[in-house]
Amino acid sequence: MPDSWKRWLLRFLRVPPEPKAPEGGRVIRVFRAAPNYFRMKLVLWVLGQLAAIAGLVGGLLFISTVLNDVSNSWVRFGLMAAEVIAWLGFLTQLPFSLALLWLDFDMRWYILSDRSLRIREGILSVREKTLTFANIQQISIRQNPLQRMLGISDVQVSTAGGGSGGGQHGGKGVGESMHEAYFRGVDNAEEIRNAVKERVRLHRDSGLGDPDEPALLAEASYPAVPPASDVHAAALELRHEIRELRRSLTSGLRWH
Repeated sequence: MPDSWKRWLLRFLRVPPEPKAPEGGRVIRVFRAAPNYFRMKLVLWVLGQLAAIAGLVGGLLFISTVLNDVSNSWVRFGLMAAEVIAWLGFLTQLPFSLALLWLDFDMRWYILSDRSLRIREGILSVREKTLTFANIQQISIRQNPLQRMLGISDVQVSTAGGGSGGGQHGGKGVGESMHEAYFRGVDNAEEIRNAVKERVRLHRDSGLGDPDEPALLAEASYPAVPPASDVHAAALELRHEIRELRRSLTSGLRWH
């Protein structure tokens, strides 16, 4: 699709060209769907169009059969007009549905920040989901037979409260749990899973505190112990003062 058409469609549909990083974080990695994901969606789109053509042809054959038994000219005209409108509608939607299919692939974003991940998908209905690494509990890879043939898969990320069966595997996210997010149609699933695991590990490790912190707290809680030589000198000075005090007391008693 030419860039000028793409920009026009995005402006017309009011779709921002690129999502922002989650607030308070900085972008670490950006992943995109693999080209084979678009090819898979294209195959499904072609099958859907062929099914629509089969329905239109079946309708045309049915109308042709019915017209032989219909004598009313208005009824005949209505049936023929309905068939023509159906074919015109089918032909009109072809370029638009194909363009939306491409945009749905091209405008699919998977963003990892230092605190969370953000996934945005959809064109007519834009869906954006952010999951913090603090709540992530499970990361799994899913792959159906068609995806295996194309070398792509989906990475499912579940947070606290999420289940393994809440989403529509390989679908468009209809009925998908708010506790789940999918990296759909990627060809580097292991890399994505490892990257998310690493961010989760770093986040949880940072919550345990600095390893040097206990030592600093210990130094702040207890006074420093003076060297042994200083202690010995202080003891000698104290003994000398005690002797002088004793002599003073003895002299005072004798004077009285």
